[in-house]
Amino acid sequence: MERDTRRFLLILLVLAAAVTAPLAYRAMRDRLRPALVEIRVVTATAAEPVFRDGPRHFAADEAVDVALALRLVRPLGPSGWVVPGGRLELGGEAVPCEDAERWPEEDRSLRVFWFTVECPFLGGELDSASAARRLRFRTYLAPEMGRGLRAERLPEAHHDDDFSGPGGTLDGGGTLRLYARAEVVGDAAQVRPDSSAASLGPDLIDDPGFPALHRSLPPTSGLRSEVGELLLLPGFEPEGDDHTARDRVTLAALGRPFTELVRRRLVASSWTFAAVALAGDPGLDPSDLADLGPLELRGPELRRRGAPLVWGEGVQPGDLLSSGRQFLVLLGDDGDGRLGLSDPVLHCWRRPAEASTVGGALDPGTGALTLLRLAPTP
Repeated sequence: MERDTRRFLLILLVLAAAVTAPLAYRAMRDRLRPALVEIRVVTATAAEPVFRDGPRHFAADEAVDVALALRLVRPLGPSGWVVPGGRLELGGEAVPCEDAERWPEEDRSLRVFWFTVECPFLGGELDSASAARRLRFRTYLAPEMGRGLRAERLPEAHHDDDFSGPGGTLDGGGTLRLYARAEVVGDAAQVRPDSSAASLGPDLIDDPGFPALHRSLPPTSGLRSEVGELLLLPGFEPEGDDHTARDRVTLAALGRPFTELVRRRLVASSWTFAAVALAGDPGLDPSDLADLGPLELRGPELRRRGAPLVWGEGVQPGDLLSSGRQFLVLLGDDGDGRLGLSDPVLHCWRRPAEASTVGGALDPGTGALTLLRLAPTP
């Protein structure tokens, strides 16, 4: 009887071990898995192949790679950062890292959701009471960037599907900010991830490590190329009788004058866009512009004292047309040799900056126009 009891107990122990061993193995394996604890959106170029966080200013013809850097904790292995390419800088300092294009486990994968960070308001009038609300940024899903650790392409602007002129992508210049969420899953169809992490969000847009892409325009006669960085941004006209008063509109709500927000590539206005186009500085003093006289509309042409303005003589690329607080940056001639309504311009007027023509940019019923030019530096 004792022998049968021992045999029975042994069988129970074997069965219990057979049942619990896989559970114990899975529990131990899960304890030893790498844990995702932090992610950063990073960028690199061919000229600067090290992935780094923070803003990046780049030329019109420069290719940019966007990727995620992952910080992993391994209970029995090396912990630290993982990034495609294996070279990483955070906060301006080189960081030891591993080179990887995917999650390090064979039985799990990483899915990445890429987002742009944009202002949901395209523009309009701005006063101190509305500044904080209207210049608040939020995330927009950017599926065109793919789901991988390395983005498939640069993002599009998503807060408006009707950009004209330079277009709603960075190919034509502009500024876009990025956000990402990474999820570790065992199955692509898995709804709830095993773990997840997010990059710096819109509430940390002032953080030095926040990722921003600033693309310049191609070299263009009469224009500073950095004006391209103001494309895709909201276009607001701050209230006030002069530039000093308009600068104060955002000071109380956002802690910075309007001009400083333009320098940080968060917003633009008609004047600040024109000032950057001519001098690279949104704080350009209007007194630095030479007044070349009023213009009147005669049919399809703009004339001064009854005479047409000939390109290369009376008017040149980079001159401005002003109508009240609206400024048009003249790009050149449409082919007839004279300044007219069909000549191309860049302008920013109560919406994101765009390419247009003189006639297309002006409000219906616009009256007097003034021709302005940046005075030469003595």
